[in-house]
Amino acid sequence: MKGAKKVMNIGGSMIVAGSQVINIGKGVVKVVLVLVTPMLVIACGSQPAQNVYSVPKGVHSQQCYITQSQSQIWLEQEDEWLALPQKARQQFEQVEVNWLEENFLIVSTGQKSSAGYGIELSNWLLEQDHWQVTRIAHLPSAGSMQAQMITSPCLLVKIPKSIKSFTLKNEQGQTLGRWPY
Repeated sequence: MKGAKKVMNIGGSMIVAGSQVINIGKGVVKVVLVLVTPMLVIACGSQPAQNVYSVPKGVHSQQCYITQSQSQIWLEQEDEWLALPQKARQQFEQVEVNWLEENFLIVSTGQKSSAGYGIELSNWLLEQDHWQVTRIAHLPSAGSMQAQMITSPCLLVKIPKSIKSFTLKNEQGQTLGRWPY
């Protein structure tokens, strides 16, 4: 007969496969479930937990008071933070930190003779245990009028301690600093 469906009745359970209806025994279904369920639980539970990171927000300051030249400072403990000049720490008073979970990276351009200078971190590569970032220095536009004053722009970023290494590069790709921990 054309178009007829095959129906098998084995123990009263019915399974539909494509255009066929197949009845199988309840005992067979229970055996399959008993064997497959533990494998699914093991497979789902065996994947390691992975942290999902987003690009951290930096805190900018136009007066860092840290060094006269370009620098990168990595801080892992509160006593390192307290060793910085008080004027430098005051620039970041609003930043809360949990020293058990976070490190600080402070990137400074050093002293500049006018306003209009700045710094940013870009091209974040956030891998599971390693982060890489590019430091971009901003200069005043040629011919623009800027206030004549001593500035020392810098940027503070919090980095989770779960990151095992961090690399800072310049715009040309040269490594400025690498901090494994």
